[in-house]
Amino acid sequence: MLQVTLIQIDNYGPWTTTPLPKKEAYLQGLQAGIYRTLQKKFSMKKALVFPMRYDNLLAITNGMDEKAHRTILDQLKYKFPVSLSMSVATGKTPYEAQANATRRLSREGGAKHAHRKSVLAIDGLSDDPLSIAHADIDSITAHTDSNVYDSYVRVVSTGQSLTNLLAPYGALVFYMGGDNFIIPCGNAGKKEFLEIFKAIEQESGVGLKAGIGSGRNAEAAVGRASMGLKKIRLGAMEKVVEYNED
Repeated sequence: MLQVTLIQIDNYGPWTTTPLPKKEAYLQGLQAGIYRTLQKKFSMKKALVFPMRYDNLLAITNGMDEKAHRTILDQLKYKFPVSLSMSVATGKTPYEAQANATRRLSREGGAKHAHRKSVLAIDGLSDDPLSIAHADIDSITAHTDSNVYDSYVRVVSTGQSLTNLLAPYGALVFYMGGDNFIIPCGNAGKKEFLEIFKAIEQESGVGLKAGIGSGRNAEAAVGRASMGLKKIRLGAMEKVVEYNED
């Protein structure tokens, strides 16, 4: 089972416009600060946070218990001008886990619920091993050096293709800057990634490569996935390299 933690800013939409709309630069800085702080706190527990919409963040948290979550929530309670709520849930795939976490938190009040504040809701916990892929686009630097915006569009469109093609496997695709995607795999393995990469290259001409790693927590799984990707970058004649837990 995969464990995820949904982190949601409480009543964020109404807060941004009360009493008057707040400056966009301030809101962007606040969101970035929340993401940076959460990533640091969760990484200390060998978990990994993904920003999604920034008012909603998702963390892969296998091995983190209720006490660890409560400690982080309490540490952040007075750090920002907004409060955060969390829900923790499990699922057979990353997609199922996040859907369960979403439903669990909504039972405590919706995203714009004026009275929900600093809630921690637990629907399930897991310390099972998990698999995560680290993928990137081949030769993106050449596109960046010729037209930086076009290279950005290329990355965004590729991310959407990955999202669509990996959806049947219950995988989640997160863009992590540059030309990098981190993908909690669900039911997709090496064979499925190779087929998907081939389909994308035939459709758009974009080549992809990836490492797939497994481990007892997100940090271990991503670390092994990055080792696999490094092996390809150093000249391995493969598009996908797997590193499993020792």
